[in-house]
Amino acid sequence: MKRKAQRVFGYPGFTLVELLVVIAIIGILVALLLPAVQAARESARRMSCSNNQKQLGLAILNYESAHRRFPVTSTGPTFSTVPNGSGFYSWMVGILPFVEQQSLYESIRFEHPMGDPTSYASSGDYKRYRVSSNHPNAVASGVIIPGFLCPSDPVSLFFESGAAKTAPGSYAANIGWVRGTSGIQGNSTVLSQMNGAMPVINVSRSTSWFSSKIQVGDFTDGMSNTVMLSERIINNATLVQGPFGMALPSRLPTTMLSYCAGSLGPTRSLQGWVNYCKDVSEPDPVYSIPHGRSWISGWTLSGNTYMHVLPINTRNCHLYGGEDNGNNLITPSSRHNGGVLSTYADGHVSFIPSSIDMAVWWAIGTRNGGEVASAE
Repeated sequence: MKRKAQRVFGYPGFTLVELLVVIAIIGILVALLLPAVQAARESARRMSCSNNQKQLGLAILNYESAHRRFPVTSTGPTFSTVPNGSGFYSWMVGILPFVEQQSLYESIRFEHPMGDPTSYASSGDYKRYRVSSNHPNAVASGVIIPGFLCPSDPVSLFFESGAAKTAPGSYAANIGWVRGTSGIQGNSTVLSQMNGAMPVINVSRSTSWFSSKIQVGDFTDGMSNTVMLSERIINNATLVQGPFGMALPSRLPTTMLSYCAGSLGPTRSLQGWVNYCKDVSEPDPVYSIPHGRSWISGWTLSGNTYMHVLPINTRNCHLYGGEDNGNNLITPSSRHNGGVLSTYADGHVSFIPSSIDMAVWWAIGTRNGGEVASAE
């Protein structure tokens, strides 16, 4: 006689086979459900990120309406020697009153540079930039502003710029192409003044490269054809002890790293810069770690400005000699699948795919290049 399943409290129980079948079915259902849940969550994060950029775009345009110029990033101090005066503030500081952060804006001591006093005799000296815990703006620099953060990127406080806790930011302003580039096709004329959407200045090292005042009327290519802001992944890497000193851990995403691309000096076409940077194999911790870790800072290595040179969601490449003037090949990147969200100078937000034609990508990075191209 076959043995019947054991009865518990008067009801027939499950056999081992039945239990395993039920567990297997539940596992399959969970496996099918999880990707859909993750996709729904990412869709919500992407929508929130898009809304953040929309609000930032409106804030920048309201700033321009009030001040007749776009908010400027100061990549250096007022004076190269101690005391350094003011300076080193990012474009995000200027728009604080337009994103409901008036109190924070008023708490900032603008008579001090957003960095500890030191000598900046050459561009290489800018690697010494630090913000100590007793800096007059140390508290302000650590304030997390949700609208400055893409929900897809991890949120944390960092100590990388010195002893002060500096709060991160996910968005960077477009400053165009590399100084001295010969353009899309390559020609005898080299770029002598920055051609992006957002202005950059360093009073202590003033040259014709800087555009301290950019207005709506300067967008001869059309504001709807010029990108103003884009995402840039916050670097959350930490240094580890390597055989020859401190180094970056292995297997970090390329988008987080900044590779040693050499000197700013040589004239190259935009494609020439892409080819040159692709061949560089070693990332540099000094130039990689600070990206996105201090929204308040105008320091070039903070990565609050970027350039339309390298392909979306690929590597960053630093240029020796560009530390004091923003010429650092920070590349837009995101944790969204297949591209980045970007805000155009007219305020509209669009998702730009990583597969965008490079000629179009370069063209929408300039406000006055005369190119006829659109990513829409």
